[in-house]
Amino acid sequence: MKKLPKLPEVILSPYRDRKISLWMKVTLIFIWLFWMVMGVIYRGPTRHIILGAMICLLGLDIVFTRKQPRPACTICIFLLLAALNVHLFATGQIGYFSIFPLLLFCTAAIFILGIRTSLAFNAVLFIVLLYYLRGPGRAAVLPVYGEHLLVRFPYLYICIVGIAYIIMFSIQSYWVEKAQEHEVLAQRIRTEKEKLSDISFKVITTMYAALSAKVPGIDRHCAQVAELSRRIAEKLNLDEQTCTDAYSAGLLHEVGAVGLPDEMLGAAVLTEEQFEVYKTYVTRGEKIIRELQIADGLADAVLHHRENYDGSGYPDALAGESIPQLSRIIAVADYIDRHRLRGESEAHIRHRLNAQSGTRFDPACVIAALEVM
Repeated sequence: MKKLPKLPEVILSPYRDRKISLWMKVTLIFIWLFWMVMGVIYRGPTRHIILGAMICLLGLDIVFTRKQPRPACTICIFLLLAALNVHLFATGQIGYFSIFPLLLFCTAAIFILGIRTSLAFNAVLFIVLLYYLRGPGRAAVLPVYGEHLLVRFPYLYICIVGIAYIIMFSIQSYWVEKAQEHEVLAQRIRTEKEKLSDISFKVITTMYAALSAKVPGIDRHCAQVAELSRRIAEKLNLDEQTCTDAYSAGLLHEVGAVGLPDEMLGAAVLTEEQFEVYKTYVTRGEKIIRELQIADGLADAVLHHRENYDGSGYPDALAGESIPQLSRIIAVADYIDRHRLRGESEAHIRHRLNAQSGTRFDPACVIAALEVM
């Protein structure tokens, strides 16, 4: 059975329907324009100035919030609009019709501001109304509206605004329900992806085991590159997820070598033609990762870990910041571990890293790697 949103969740949830808000503002502007035209039959020229000011203020709010919501701006403009509407009501600028701008404004505010903001807004306006209808301000508005209207208007206000809140509650309930469903679905997708990633890593581990039979130690090399990549990412002060991704990408960076001919894997020197074939291992690795539906970021990292910082690498001759950050990290970690496995000294590896900083390697990654070493 579907779980319905609770009352506090709906009331406190942020308002999401910008289209309803926009159309309600446009509707208010057209109604106020109509009252300006029809108001010529009533006395009191200040009504045109007030209605014109209200139209301009709401027009400014539409302009300011066209591209993105600006709650603070909208609330300030609505406070000014509230003052103008109260003034129209208190002075009776358009006779009996002076109650309608305020009543309409309070109702429209619900659909523009949402339940959470408009509750406080309308509560204050209702207190102001009571001041004029039942308190010291009664003497000023009595000649305009008469005894019968003053007695009944608070109940009319509560009924109309209450109906608007019921409608708004239904709209916000829909959005909250959809948000909850989206979160549940997103959580299921994340869970399934994690399960799939675990299965995929097991498949790749099996592939590395087979590859180790042809190239002894490659699984150990990948594990060491993974750990180095993670530590370099930490030195760069990257977030926890990126550090985890650096480890995973380092673990997977050689997976494309599974498809290379045996004679290339064991060769100390490659011919030009063989090297062209050898370079395809990065695209093979990327394809394997994508087919196993492991995170796309890892696939990109593996694809570009042979790019050089100056743009002389492969497969796409990317340069500088256009090379994915994980690829730049793996490139340094891979170089360090390969040369360690060849028996080179730490001092020599440090010297070669510094010499190739800015050409083959990202300088920031080199600095971080030297600190890790």
